[in-house]
Amino acid sequence: MTLRVLIAGAGVGGLALAQALRQAGIAVTVFERTPTVRADRRGYRININRVGGDALAACLPNELFRLYLATSNDEARARVAVFDHRMRPLYATDVGVDGTATPRDHTGVNRLTLRQIMLAGLEREVRFGQEAVGFEQTPDRVRVLLADGSTTEGDLLVGADGVSSAVRAGLLPHMRTRDTGVRCLWGRTTLRAALRDRLPAPLFDRVAVAVAPQGRIGIWGAYRARQPHREAAAAVTPPVSLDPEPDYLMWVLSGEPFAGEEQWRTASPAELHRYAVDATTGWHPGLHQAVREAVPEDCFVQNVRVADQPPTWPAGRVTLLGDAIHPMSPAGGTGANTALRDAAVLAGKLTAVLRPAGLVSAVAAYETEMRRYGFAAVAESLRYGERFAQAIRHAGKETHR
Repeated sequence: MTLRVLIAGAGVGGLALAQALRQAGIAVTVFERTPTVRADRRGYRININRVGGDALAACLPNELFRLYLATSNDEARARVAVFDHRMRPLYATDVGVDGTATPRDHTGVNRLTLRQIMLAGLEREVRFGQEAVGFEQTPDRVRVLLADGSTTEGDLLVGADGVSSAVRAGLLPHMRTRDTGVRCLWGRTTLRAALRDRLPAPLFDRVAVAVAPQGRIGIWGAYRARQPHREAAAAVTPPVSLDPEPDYLMWVLSGEPFAGEEQWRTASPAELHRYAVDATTGWHPGLHQAVREAVPEDCFVQNVRVADQPPTWPAGRVTLLGDAIHPMSPAGGTGANTALRDAAVLAGKLTAVLRPAGLVSAVAAYETEMRRYGFAAVAESLRYGERFAQAIRHAGKETHR
């Protein structure tokens, strides 16, 4: 009797795990709350570092990994450069690069594109519009409770259902996430030729941070795929269906003016867009134009939440990965990469046993390893964010001299 693994959540971590298990001959079913893969367009551009790239290589079939590379951002290095709000340079630093220049060192990918690639071949295994809301665990089985009242049984349940994980609430009811107080207003703008010509060149080969008066910060990053999506997808056997994705500029506004939580909880996308336009008045003309030309419906606010490591829990037939267990600050861009690492590590442990006998010991081995690197990543993201904030405050003083 082979294993049957149930996964709550079809984000990048859950889908990476499903791909790896399917290749190993392990039966897998994924339950996803949203009705389609296109229903949740938040996130836009995801940074993939060497850890995430190696995990994708381990989890995906070779054809899909090549498709990921073909549709990833046309850059081989990542730099963070800090400017004032008029795009006068303050300083630059390498981030997360080991000195080589191959695509897997550090790149970016459009989140929807990556999820569509990772869904290829899993059409029968992923059940959209079915939300896991709880579970019941017995010594030899686990039963998943779905929002529509139905249930499904398997040998293992993996909660990959994000920062508000229902699976975590059942497994670790005393674990809490905490609000860092950081608010990020996200948007994106299609890179039309007329706009592209007005934008500063550094936006196209690095992540650019713009420091403005009154404590406002803007973060900017371009997404330009190495190959057109449909052209790259048609070269895969069997062909993969990918939505076309025009080149775009992702932008994030943050800083002191985002401290009032209630204002951002109730604001509509159109109100957020108007705020962003007003907030960037007087900035570099290209940046301000990019914000003005953004589609208001693409604007949203993220409340940054993190988790402290809970006391060790006994391994069983339910486990967690990604933001469901170690949500972290986006500073440093390690959240998605750590989730992908979780998927690769857990898949490796499960593939080693393949059958229900030995399952709990495999889960225990995964959780021991995941707790070590996962919560180290949480701590590092907070340290990186604080170091970055200190540098920003220093740079902000420079803008007023």
